[in-house]
Amino acid sequence: MSIQYKMVKRTDYINAEEEKKTGYYPQVVRAGTIGIKKLCKQATHGTSLNAFEAEIALRMVLEQIEKELLNSHSVCLEGFGTFSLTAESRRVENPNSIRAESIKVKRITFISSRTIMNRIKNAKFVRAVTLS
Repeated sequence: MSIQYKMVKRTDYINAEEEKKTGYYPQVVRAGTIGIKKLCKQATHGTSLNAFEAEIALRMVLEQIEKELLNSHSVCLEGFGTFSLTAESRRVENPNSIRAESIKVKRITFISSRTIMNRIKNAKFVRAVTLS
């Protein structure tokens, strides 16, 4: 297994406009997206597990993750990572002047566990073949 990359020309976002520097940075080339059905089929290949049952179980877990997030819990999948919510609203001077109706979910965040990050950090990279 190898992660494909290509080099992309970018301008930095740090320096002032007149001091911006341009350089080449690696960008991962996505090979596509794997859906739940294919993921479960691949995960159960060569086992006695049924891909359909694995898919149902995974969908049940995803539904439960959503419920837990809606109940203000973070969800930790040990060895994988933690999902949590962040909120946003308009800026206020007095914290008592905002109503709950004015607050909305900004995003669902994911922080990978050290375990998976350490395994992924050892990944091999190969330059993607570009067709010119």
